[in-house]
Amino acid sequence: MSRFSTPWFYGWNIVGTGMTFQAVLFGMTFFSFTMWAPEWAEEFDTPLSEVMLIIIVLNLLMGLVSPFAGRAMDHMSIRALVCSGALCASLGFVLVSQATAVWHIMLVYGTFMNVGIVIAGPLAAQTLCAKWFRARRGFAIGLSTTGTSIGGFLFPPLVTFLFLTYGWRTAHLILALIIVITVIPLVWTVVRNTPEEKGVEPEADVKAHADGTPPFVFPEWTTKTILQERNFWAMILAFIPMMIAFGGIQQNLKPIASDLGIGTQDASYLVSIMAMTMIGGKLFFARQADYWDHRILFWIAMVILAFSIGLMMTRPTYTLLAVTSGLLGVAAGAFLPLLGAIISSRFGADAFGRVMGLLGPFMMAAAIGPYIPAAIYDSTGSYDLALMVFLIITVPAAMAMAFLKPIPGSQVTKN
Repeated sequence: MSRFSTPWFYGWNIVGTGMTFQAVLFGMTFFSFTMWAPEWAEEFDTPLSEVMLIIIVLNLLMGLVSPFAGRAMDHMSIRALVCSGALCASLGFVLVSQATAVWHIMLVYGTFMNVGIVIAGPLAAQTLCAKWFRARRGFAIGLSTTGTSIGGFLFPPLVTFLFLTYGWRTAHLILALIIVITVIPLVWTVVRNTPEEKGVEPEADVKAHADGTPPFVFPEWTTKTILQERNFWAMILAFIPMMIAFGGIQQNLKPIASDLGIGTQDASYLVSIMAMTMIGGKLFFARQADYWDHRILFWIAMVILAFSIGLMMTRPTYTLLAVTSGLLGVAAGAFLPLLGAIISSRFGADAFGRVMGLLGPFMMAAAIGPYIPAAIYDSTGSYDLALMVFLIITVPAAMAMAFLKPIPGSQVTKN
């Protein structure tokens, strides 16, 4: 087989490309949604809680599509899937620009945006890393997840500038064009499923078996055996409350800031701060996931999350809210790196896409997060009760992680 040579391991090109398409799609959707929501509520004369149903529908339907997408990632060309997803998302932005009612936007988010984000998002990027890396798999997966946060840092200020300058409809058309000219050519040129497909020597698994022990052979995972595995349910019960709490605050950050008398542009900077520190959090948790007990890392993240929620309940000044947003970003940075590290270390690379996909329907429960603060605020005029709920659910999340079993065939200890 002919070999393709680069001065560095080609897998890092895959990581960089995955970071790019995640940054574009997640930065424009999940991180920027909090900027769009008040605009749509005002234009369509709709309660904010109803507008938040858009992101809930998106999350719910993503959960339904994920198992099929995960299976496809393990058997089809990820390059073709990601390019198709980017086209779907781009068309979705065009259709949103023509909406004349909130339900039109909800329909687009539930179809075109849903498919686009699922097959051109973290599932694809992490599956690629699991297939390309061995010794540095945990770090590669974690590094790739910083793409969503980079998008969260870059796009909210850009989105705010575009809709303040041109209006939200024209802004959506511009964003659709950005997807087409940045994501599709890059992915089509760079991405291949495996090193062998590219003609590249696979990464040697030197670190995991430096003591001479043979590599652990994972069983042939089926849907049934995955659903019977305790680790699968430990992940669900631990990560869902974390996602509910963070997602609820993230998607309501602009309304929360407005309630504190903070303007739109300043609120967009809070989202960027959160995304920037999330990058640092992801790099930390990704790096340490190869060395520390994954349960300890999760508990560290939950302590930071609980502390951040407590600070937000004090009705902070803008400076303190900026600090709180930063801490929330660090805590949330644990989610994707740890989830990827747990799956790859306990189920193996061959089943990575399937396991990630099967988590989707269960993770749909986290979709309620953005609705909780909006509904409570519409009823009470305050976000305090919602924040208290989020603080409380961090406790069962931390308890659930205690049931995660050790990595098979090895002992991960804190250095």
